[in-house]
Amino acid sequence: MAAAITTSATSLEGQALECIRELQSLELAIPEADRPNNATIAVDFEALTATLSVTLPVTLNGAGAAISITASPYLS
Repeated sequence: MAAAITTSATSLEGQALECIRELQSLELAIPEADRPNNATIAVDFEALTATLSVTLPVTLNGAGAAISITASPYLS
């Protein structure tokens, strides 16, 4: 299990940005040949916006209307 991330942002948007930044840092620690590049941040300085993109592997459990989706670890 990954270590918890402590954020300093006071808004959900800021916390999301900090979490994606931390995930991106963890990916950059992996050798380039094996790096998944599943977390990206694109900043538009003119519009003052950031687009966050994350692709995570998932596990599906259940059947019918009771299906649950759980993120699977991929950086461990």
